[in-house]
Amino acid sequence: MIKVFVYFILKYMYTLYNQNYKLMKKIFLAVSIGIAGLTVVKGQQTKGSLFIGTGAGTAVYNSGNYNYNYSYGNIKNLDAKTFELNFNESIGVYLTDHFVFGGSLNVAYNHEKDNATNTNAIVLTDVATTNATTFAIGPFMRYYFFNTTPSKTQFYVEAAGAIGTGSGNTAEATAGNASSSVITGNTSGVLVYRARGGLGLTHYITKNIGLDFQAGYLYNYDKQTTNYNSQTTNSGQVTSSQYSAKITLPTNGVEFLAGFHLLIP
Repeated sequence: MIKVFVYFILKYMYTLYNQNYKLMKKIFLAVSIGIAGLTVVKGQQTKGSLFIGTGAGTAVYNSGNYNYNYSYGNIKNLDAKTFELNFNESIGVYLTDHFVFGGSLNVAYNHEKDNATNTNAIVLTDVATTNATTFAIGPFMRYYFFNTTPSKTQFYVEAAGAIGTGSGNTAEATAGNASSSVITGNTSGVLVYRARGGLGLTHYITKNIGLDFQAGYLYNYDKQTTNYNSQTTNSGQVTSSQYSAKITLPTNGVEFLAGFHLLIP
């Protein structure tokens, strides 16, 4: 029954990545091989044990603030409402019976809807929708709370950081006193920093397989360059232009994660 449950989780997540993420397919293959070997492995939560985990989650940002620095000198402030779907693949080792340290790969899909205000007040309304995919790697730490003997259900705290890159696209519509614009853009040169921490719960369905549930805090800092194509309508005349913007976006949010991990002595 357990093998069937894990099989369907892997099959579902494999389907999500099958079209775009060849690296993920290799990771899931390695995890599948580890599961196949569980029939001959009898492990427990002890120093030196290997931790292999996978998880998926969402993050919701209440707000963020862009700083746009346009190539022609205009500066715009923008409030961002963001939703994110992310996947984490982790591998670590128990340095003590309670403490796990290792590294993780994070793949995130980010969707934003923004309302902007230009400092020069020429544009009265500005609504933008942005989608981006990022890849980041970094360390993680997890500490389990239990007394002498681990139980089937345990609380833990976890912290992680990552740095990475990615790409995205944006669609934007503006309206002013005398004109309106439709703008599209492609993002390149993304540099993202991430830090997160949270409280979680692990329930071991066998000695080697633990189900993880976690809630916590996520901080993102994105730095990127976006190249725009704009079509502006003014008194019936349509003109086209191209420009670029260097953008920084720090955001804070609440993150919810669920997944499972393998414990190999």
